[in-house]
Amino acid sequence: VRFLADGRPYYTDADGVYERYTGDGGGGVYVLNNTDEGHNMTITTQLQKQFDNGAAASVAYTFLTATNSLKSTEIASVLWQNQPVQGDLNNPVISPSEFGNPHRFIATGTYRHDWSSSMSTSIGVFFELAQGNTYIYSGGNRYSFIYSGDVNGDGYGGNDLIYIPKNASEIVLADPADWDALDAFIEQDDYLSANRGKIAERFGAINPWFSNLDLRILHDIKTPMVGGIQLSFDILNFGNLINSGWGVRKIASVAATSPLRLTGFDSNGEPILDFTGPSETYVDDPSPLSRWQIQVGLRYSF
Repeated sequence: VRFLADGRPYYTDADGVYERYTGDGGGGVYVLNNTDEGHNMTITTQLQKQFDNGAAASVAYTFLTATNSLKSTEIASVLWQNQPVQGDLNNPVISPSEFGNPHRFIATGTYRHDWSSSMSTSIGVFFELAQGNTYIYSGGNRYSFIYSGDVNGDGYGGNDLIYIPKNASEIVLADPADWDALDAFIEQDDYLSANRGKIAERFGAINPWFSNLDLRILHDIKTPMVGGIQLSFDILNFGNLINSGWGVRKIASVAATSPLRLTGFDSNGEPILDFTGPSETYVDDPSPLSRWQIQVGLRYSF
């Protein structure tokens, strides 16, 4: 085993010291042990008030911090093949969990007006301001910056965390003229610019802050003969309905989270890298979370 200039070990099959990937699709024996490292802490505080005129309001803040040593998965071989690594593959370092909002503010307001003993209307608003994004099955709120290619020589590419260069002398680019573009890309990203001279953390980057405003109107009609009828009208992401630039969330583009492609090694054994050219990390999320939606409902109770 030798070491690259950034300090990470370089493994090869030729010296017989270490072989991580057997070429059979990841088959093998995997041993996972429990550990007392990592933590999870959530703190929530809330204020709420009920008014005499039928109105109510509340505001809450939640702080979350969570770290672990492995990415979340149900398959042991995925931890072995797809675990973003900085150095020793068998001793992953503690890094942020890929899920959860570190900071989240929620505010609600409701008002109910009784037109008569059998008819009433309720209006409610829900506002959310948070860092990260809403959980989806395909991934969390955080991202790892990885190389495209097998930089550490373990036989498996696409899981080696990048070294964030401080200057042009700390990286071997296939085209040295690309340094200015790479430097600008690093500077526009809060995580990359704050961690120059280091190997990126697993899930070190997080989605930017987002806001969301939902509106709900309920109209209830009660009759002694046929029961109760409730009409509902909801506008999700109400801000985006008012202005197409509001309520749009951001996610990291695939090109940005894998900005450097391995093209070979120089005479010193250092990786030669091709900057693939993204100019910004986060782009507009095209999912329904960034769009306004309207839903109408009818409920009958008896």
